[in-house]
Amino acid sequence: MNSVVYYIIFGVFFLVLGAAITSVLYTLQKRSEIKKASSEASIILERAKQEAQRRFTEAELRGKEKLLAEEQALEKSWKQKRKDLAKIESDLEAKEEKIEGISQKLKEDKANFEQREKKHREEEERLKKLLRDAEDFSKVQKAKLEEIASMTSHEAKIELMRQMEAESRKEAARIIKKIEESARERAKNFARFILMQSIEKVLPHLPLESSVITFKLPNEEMKGRVIGREGRNIRAFERITGVDVIVDDTPEMLLLACHNPLRREIAKITLDKLVEDGRIHPARIEEFYEKACLIVEETLYEVGKEALYQLGIHNMHDKLVGSVGRLKLRSGYSAGNLLEHSMETAKISAYIGQMLGANVEHIKRAAILHEIGHVEEQTGDTNPVLLSSQLAKQYGEPQAVVNIVSNLVKQSESTLLEARILDVAEHLSVSVPGVSRDGLEKYIERLDQIEKMVHQMRGVDRVFAMKAGRDLLVYVKPKEVDDEYTMWLSKEIAEKLEQEVRFSGQIKVQVIRETRHIDFAT
Repeated sequence: MNSVVYYIIFGVFFLVLGAAITSVLYTLQKRSEIKKASSEASIILERAKQEAQRRFTEAELRGKEKLLAEEQALEKSWKQKRKDLAKIESDLEAKEEKIEGISQKLKEDKANFEQREKKHREEEERLKKLLRDAEDFSKVQKAKLEEIASMTSHEAKIELMRQMEAESRKEAARIIKKIEESARERAKNFARFILMQSIEKVLPHLPLESSVITFKLPNEEMKGRVIGREGRNIRAFERITGVDVIVDDTPEMLLLACHNPLRREIAKITLDKLVEDGRIHPARIEEFYEKACLIVEETLYEVGKEALYQLGIHNMHDKLVGSVGRLKLRSGYSAGNLLEHSMETAKISAYIGQMLGANVEHIKRAAILHEIGHVEEQTGDTNPVLLSSQLAKQYGEPQAVVNIVSNLVKQSESTLLEARILDVAEHLSVSVPGVSRDGLEKYIERLDQIEKMVHQMRGVDRVFAMKAGRDLLVYVKPKEVDDEYTMWLSKEIAEKLEQEVRFSGQIKVQVIRETRHIDFAT
């Protein structure tokens, strides 16, 4: 019992002692935390004071710097203003000096003017005196002349006016004649300029030279199949197409001959289709001939559309479009290929019409249609150009276009400007160097002669005849001749061409002296 009580008392003692110790430790810990927090607060406060002091110092410095900058700017501004004021004062002083000089000069001029005015008054008085003396003398002379001529002054005046009128009429007639000659010469020069410009803007076409075309076969066996047994196939082909087939010793080659280019083209396409098919007999020939006719018609229609498109012509009847395309397969006596001739005529007439203020649209339509009478199957002796005008009227062309075309066949010169322009353009087209009035071989031979003739001159290196012989390009040897010689050479060549070569229009001669220096870097 005593031991239990003892243990209880001992336990209570240690419990109280532990509680006291715990309380003391808690109190000490709180004090420590309070002290630590107080220390930290002091540090934060000190830092805040330092930061506030630093910012205050910085703000003060910035304020001083700003004030200093403003002060410097104001000082600079005042200096500039003082400088400007000084300059203004200097300018004012200079102006004052200038004004004083001008004032002095005005005074001197005034004195001179007064002196001259005085002299003028004296001169005027002297002239008046001379005039009075002259009038008195004139009266005396007039009286003497009337006494000598037995004629009053009025009658003498009339006679003098009559003589002056006669002389004036002669002088006026001479001046009018001179003006008329000058106007004619200017008109001729202007006409030449228009024609040359029109010709230069259109490249001439080359003529059609042959009525025979060659056809290449794939092999020699095909030639026998085309001929057929005892010539049956070839006779049927000639009968159906109207084209002569010439068979010679040339391997794998046939010749198609006909004066009508439309027939030649249809025959060529027919033969091409037959060779491609391989089955050649009269019935097959007739079948492919009909197909070839359709192909050629469609092709020529597209050719006509393309030609009209190039000329800027629209809204033309399909029949006329096809006729224009068929011109491609026709050639004239002096115009070569009729389509090329018609297009060239249209371009030349358009250029001339623009410069003379004519209706360009009507001229172009008339020019492209004026030859379509040659491609129409006709009976009788109707003029092809007149037939062209009839077709143009039949298929809805404007009456002005019909009149332009029809005026080409009249015997007397037309008063219609567009018709005159078309007539001139057509003559220019057939007379341009290189068209069919000369043969192709003669044309090329003539160009070669021109080149050889120029090449024989001293210092000439190369010669090129270009643009149908209208442009001659001459290269000289730069080591043998100088620039002054090239100028003389161009004139010499032009004179030689005028003396020894027959041509229409004009030939442009260009002499080029070129020096090249070439080196290599390795």
